[in-house]
Amino acid sequence: MENDPRIASLSITSTLPRQTPQNQFGAVFARTAQEVVRAGAGLAGGMVSSPPVMSAAVASARSTVSSITPAVGGSGGIPGVGGATGRGEAWDLLEAQKVMAAEGQKFNLEYLQLQNGLQQESREHNAISNIMKVRHDSAKAAINNIR
Repeated sequence: MENDPRIASLSITSTLPRQTPQNQFGAVFARTAQEVVRAGAGLAGGMVSSPPVMSAAVASARSTVSSITPAVGGSGGIPGVGGATGRGEAWDLLEAQKVMAAEGQKFNLEYLQLQNGLQQESREHNAISNIMKVRHDSAKAAINNIR
């Protein structure tokens, strides 16, 4: 039995095409949101005894979700700056993600500035503390030398 940790032979294989489907997050998220609303509407519709009121509530919920996440398959192009682009759900979700990322960057910048301010204050406190300690130790040594 050999205790050689090296690999005896090297085998090289060519790359293969992708086997799993490539799903965009925005499209999957929009379809999931629509399915959740449909399932919730069906469940809520069966539990409530006043169908006209529930029907109106479900219709408004569906229209709200549909306006937020329109049907999959928007047209191509580059998304605009600002709110919804009207080019389809994928572009609208991409635009929303960009807005959220920009807001996150602003919050991160403010947090970084706060951290820098606290670090500066801590350095100033340590410097003053060290100076006061040296003065105290000098005065104590002078008093001990007089005795």
